[in-house]
Amino acid sequence: MSHPNYQKQASSPTDYSRPIIINVDDLGLSTAVNDAVIHLAELGRIGATSYMVGGTITASDINQLKNFNVDVGLHLDLTGIFPSALRGSLKSIIVDSYLRRFNPMQVTDIIKQQLDRFEDRFNHAPLFIDGHQHIHQFPIIRHCLIKELTNRYSNEISKGALSARVTTPLIKDLKSWIIYALGGYGWRQSCEHNHIKTNDKFGGVYGFNADNQKLALLWEQWLQSSPRNVGLSTKPLTLNSTLSTTPVHLSPTLIMCHPAVPENGSNNWEDEIKAAREMEYDWLISHEFEDLLHKYNVRLLSWSDIASAY
Repeated sequence: MSHPNYQKQASSPTDYSRPIIINVDDLGLSTAVNDAVIHLAELGRIGATSYMVGGTITASDINQLKNFNVDVGLHLDLTGIFPSALRGSLKSIIVDSYLRRFNPMQVTDIIKQQLDRFEDRFNHAPLFIDGHQHIHQFPIIRHCLIKELTNRYSNEISKGALSARVTTPLIKDLKSWIIYALGGYGWRQSCEHNHIKTNDKFGGVYGFNADNQKLALLWEQWLQSSPRNVGLSTKPLTLNSTLSTTPVHLSPTLIMCHPAVPENGSNNWEDEIKAAREMEYDWLISHEFEDLLHKYNVRLLSWSDIASAY
């Protein structure tokens, strides 16, 4: 079944649009994840994806993402697939961060390694920064990260060409508030102090235990809760549409997702949320999801779109 690109006006031109960046986490984790990102990019349903430098991606995939105007950022990783002396479980990273057990020089070295690998693979700086399991906002880690970003990318920051994910909850659920409590406010303050652009609200948080019907309800809640733009938009609501009619104070909601193409024999890989990834993919390519984007007058954006408005 073919799925047309998201190109229609979602509702009346007199309605305010909802500016939203849909971000796929974990690019590079597996071929199944990479294939899902490429297909969603082709459908025009995502604006960004964050790459794990411990993984792999082909030159063809990189070129396709560029052609589809999908921004690629660094998914800073201490709990996943990047080999380092500090790699551990999420619980151990949280404990070591808050008890100040980490050596800042060692943390900085790992951050530099991951930024170097990203630049080597994509031939440019990451367009935005986030973290696997949100480790980028933890104490020690966020201090080392913000220092390295401002030292390395001062020109990009001054031009608005480097952004960062913050986790200010979109909806008032417990898991979202726990994520935000683990350094979200401090990270946001650091970004603001150093003039690094961020999203406004953050959604996409759930327990990875949803079927298609539950995913539909979750996405409806996230889209409905996303703040509307502060001004009118008369352009088609497409990922690649111009921001010429959009106010420069645009501050988008960011909704993360974790899709992967269902296993078909060639995608033989393991992951603790593999079933949830495959369920998300089926939902995100569906006509029902496309209809929901139109229903809530969603204006799909990338980080580069936001930078062009500054």
